Amino acid sequence: MVVNRRPRSSAAASSNGSDWVDLGAQGRPRRKRPSNGGGLCNFLPRSLIGTLIVLGGGCAFAFLSGMAASRGRIRRPAQGAGPSSSMAAASARALGAARAREAPLDPVGLVSPATNATIHIIFSTDCGSFQHWQSYLFFHSALKVKQPGYVTRIASGCTDEQLAEEKAWHEDHIQSKMSDRFRVHFTPHFSGVKDEEGNVKGDYKFFNKPFGLKHFLEENDLLGLNASGKQMKHPDDVIILTDPDFLLLRPLTDDFSSVRETLVGPRRKKIYQEKDPKIVTHGNPFAQTYGLGAQWRKFDLDAIAGPDSPAKAVDQPTAGIYYPAGPPYVVTAKDMYDIAVTWSEFAPRVHAQYPHLLAEMYAYCIAAAHLKLPHMLIDSMMVSSAGIGGEGWKLVKDIPAPEVCSFASNPDHAVHPVPSVIHFCQRYHVDKFFFSKRKVPHKIFTCEHPLLVEPPMDLGSGKYLSVVPQGKSEKDRKEITAEKEQNEAFMVCALTRATNDAMTFFKKNHCEGKVDTGKRYDMWAGKEVVA
Repeated sequence: MVVNRRPRSSAAASSNGSDWVDLGAQGRPRRKRPSNGGGLCNFLPRSLIGTLIVLGGGCAFAFLSGMAASRGRIRRPAQGAGPSSSMAAASARALGAARAREAPLDPVGLVSPATNATIHIIFSTDCGSFQHWQSYLFFHSALKVKQPGYVTRIASGCTDEQLAEEKAWHEDHIQSKMSDRFRVHFTPHFSGVKDEEGNVKGDYKFFNKPFGLKHFLEENDLLGLNASGKQMKHPDDVIILTDPDFLLLRPLTDDFSSVRETLVGPRRKKIYQEKDPKIVTHGNPFAQTYGLGAQWRKFDLDAIAGPDSPAKAVDQPTAGIYYPAGPPYVVTAKDMYDIAVTWSEFAPRVHAQYPHLLAEMYAYCIAAAHLKLPHMLIDSMMVSSAGIGGEGWKLVKDIPAPEVCSFASNPDHAVHPVPSVIHFCQRYHVDKFFFSKRKVPHKIFTCEHPLLVEPPMDLGSGKYLSVVPQGKSEKDRKEITAEKEQNEAFMVCALTRATNDAMTFFKKNHCEGKVDTGKRYDMWAGKEVVA
């Protein structure tokens, strides 16, 4: 066992004045054993509330709040590197940063409140405008739900000009206004499809996910490899790999012990019930259920993983229960690095046999099976396609229909449990209210762009049992069921309001003079309309 559980009672969690947090290199919280006295003037008591992160030259130091910080997984400073020297080094790097700035007050902290592991939420993008606006929305949703840990965008294949622009944008619009826990990591271009001679013959943009992940784990200043060059410096950290078209409804976690918010499919229910612990540990990864089945077993595994690969020994039932995994993937840094190395090796080979969408996801399944890392698959981390099985739609169904739009517009997990994220990879319609990422203008996060027209708060109540497909006329109106209306309304209302909240945040922080908060852009019409 590599975790220390957080005490559940307030009494157990109360401070006795003896636990202190060292401001170690790169802002990583470390717990110092209490001494028998003496001056600890360079340490902070855990009773301090709030987190202040000051970033400079790739190094951060933090005042981490309360118990979540002080009960972190322990990494002792190197011998001879006391608190004074580590803080001095951090301060020197901060002072030497090319762009000095004040960090926003951030009370959230870096660690999981359940296991006290340092959390890294990451998502992979290119450098185009389509994923630029999605990245801003992702960061803003992480801010709203108070997501613990570092949140990092991995941007792959930028030109020098794009890199400079994205770096400046991130510093000015995200780190300086949201949180210095929110980062960007740049990698080379990985999406080229090569022939047997190594010549690029095409492009598959999703190669950026495994290769970008590997680059991040090896090269980012928050993680990196140890002196052997083969293992992570911080193997107990937890990596949560997501996608840019995710909207967070509540914090992503490495703890799946709450039956109130954790849904598991019938075939996996007994496995889940008997699993102890129901948290992410080495050899015990979790992920969202995806409809991939055991399709990966049909590939030529000899060519992909080798004739002696353990993946070949996985039978059909086992393959369907443990391996059709997708984001969010929640894995310890140790295991995720092993996956990243193998995934990067296998992905081009899978694509050579299956040059289609999902090739990299099948490659992940094979890599996990090859490494003997069966995943505990959870249904309720995500909703994406309205009403589809294997997702958290039961949680949406349990919201009273008259409240579904108003609740989705301002979700409160304490009132009704909600999925962790919306994966907005589909088109969502009720009546003439609509949301699709492909139809969102790429320049929504500017001072000039109006907010989106919002749906009525009774959408999903049973009053709107038809839809006019976007771009069609009234004669194309089609009836839908009450369940379909409720599910689609949840998506439309949540995504519209979240986008407007992010646009409003942008305008208030970056636009001079009177801020235009008019809701005039109609997603269904695809244009600005007169109020």
